[in-house]
Amino acid sequence: MFFPLRGDRVKRWLGRSFTRIVFALSLLVLGFALGQFYLQKAYQQQMEAGYRRALREFAVHLTALAQELGKARLVSAPEQTAVMAANMRSSIEAAQANLGQLPLGEVDLGRIEQIMWECYRSSYAYGQGSLSSEALQAFYEQISQLSGEVQNLLAEKELESSWVSWSRYFTTSLTFSESITTALSNINASLDELDGNLVGLPRIAKGSISGDEISKEQAVQTAREFSGRDGWEFQVVNEREGDIPAFTVEGRGAGQETITLEVSRQGGLVLWMISSQTVSESNLSENQMADSARRFLAERGFPEVHVTDLQVLHNRATFTFVPVVGGLLRYAEPIKVQVSASDGQILGFQGVLYYLARGRAAAEEQGTENAPPQVALEPKKLEELINPQAVVLDHKLALVPNELDEEVLTHRLGVKLGEDYYLVYINDKSGQEERIVPVSSPDFF
Repeated sequence: MFFPLRGDRVKRWLGRSFTRIVFALSLLVLGFALGQFYLQKAYQQQMEAGYRRALREFAVHLTALAQELGKARLVSAPEQTAVMAANMRSSIEAAQANLGQLPLGEVDLGRIEQIMWECYRSSYAYGQGSLSSEALQAFYEQISQLSGEVQNLLAEKELESSWVSWSRYFTTSLTFSESITTALSNINASLDELDGNLVGLPRIAKGSISGDEISKEQAVQTAREFSGRDGWEFQVVNEREGDIPAFTVEGRGAGQETITLEVSRQGGLVLWMISSQTVSESNLSENQMADSARRFLAERGFPEVHVTDLQVLHNRATFTFVPVVGGLLRYAEPIKVQVSASDGQILGFQGVLYYLARGRAAAEEQGTENAPPQVALEPKKLEELINPQAVVLDHKLALVPNELDEEVLTHRLGVKLGEDYYLVYINDKSGQEERIVPVSSPDFF
């Protein structure tokens, strides 16, 4: 009696079942594709809703700010002015937060941001009764105009099916549709710049970056040396104009990691740097990472620095340093360095504010900035200003910006109260606390 071989039985079974197998696989593929399609649609709808809500709330907070400014023109009682000044700042902070939630891409909103910042800092002068009625009227007119135009934009675009350019999704970044970005740019351009003499507030000059103009080849070489990525391929991928004309340089290593730097066209300074490297583990302590960051800065000619802040996210530690010049911690000149918690490699850098401040100092020919500052408060007087239960563990002098953007000389005291640590900044002239900042440990003293 003949029995077919097992292989023959399998072939016959496959022949009979082939159609069913193909049909089942097709259903699986179709189901997966439909699932991904609906997931992406749900994600898009969620993002769209979030962006629409952010823009609506931005408009609401602008309206509230315009109303407060309108009422502020009539109020004269000190108690009321203090409350209204606080309300103004609250509305501005909320509006700025909403603006930061929007996919604005490269939309220039410089004038909108500037008017809100000027209004924020002027609110302190208003609360102290030192803001002129002309300045208050100018703010009211500008914010009212901005609020009205944003409201008109919302009314016009509310029924548009999509606010986001999803065609750019996964390729570059999410941005608003061209009609909305054009409208926002037009609103920004319609605002007039406030007359600084009218506002009457002290200003710290932005400063500038000077020096000989460099070529693309020099920018590439500067990026390679600054990043410390020898053997990588670097190329200029963009040229940016604006306040600080710069080359954007991208470097690629053997793997998937890329690093992007921006190099100023004048002077050839690296303004910022960021690496795409993923850090999967943490092997180093905070002090070890801080040492890596300090060594990186010292090797590139930066002055002595002092750490003032540390943020750790996804095994990437971002340190904020301030330079120590003439015995002073200069808080208006921060330098940020990002370090891998795995091996101490430098992943990021930000130095624009430091370079601008140094350029401002050179322009003003501050030849005496390294001289020891003249202080008014004696150590004994400082002890009387501190809670008697607090123990002062450290004392440094610091120049810090106040609410009006003025640099003030302060005594930076590192204190311990119970089991908690704080930095207390006492104004050398007034003896008042400029700020009190809780810190996790005395390492930040």
